[in-house]
Amino acid sequence: MQLIVQNESFFLHILTEIKAGHQVIIPSKGNSMLPFIRPGTDEIELSPIDNNSIRKRNIVLAKTDEGNYVIHRIEKIDGDVITLRGDGNLTTREYCKRSNISAEVTAILRKNRKIEKDNFRWLLHQNLWFSNPLLRRICLGIFRRLKN
Repeated sequence: MQLIVQNESFFLHILTEIKAGHQVIIPSKGNSMLPFIRPGTDEIELSPIDNNSIRKRNIVLAKTDEGNYVIHRIEKIDGDVITLRGDGNLTTREYCKRSNISAEVTAILRKNRKIEKDNFRWLLHQNLWFSNPLLRRICLGIFRRLKN
């Protein structure tokens, strides 16, 4: 049996746990962080933010200016305005205020393996993922074809 919970209720509970200082593991959903985070198979470990959390290339849980919760990578920091972009998004970006970043992704759990933030694979992906839309499109196309 599958339980369906509204996003607002789900994230309210998650945020309560994070504010209490706990790490939380949630299932991945959506394709916006492909190929790094895979929907349906990966789980995401969220941790409370610290002084090093809000940095370019880190993956965070944020509430966007439109009121949606996303787990995306920080692309740009301009004072209080944070630009977010999913690894699997070719052009779409979201924006939020620094105060609307609630947690940092510190690990991905995939098939009984834990890929932690300081793991070589994580760092390689974080630093080499293409910001050029054409190269990103080509790499995502290859990944999606190989996946099927």
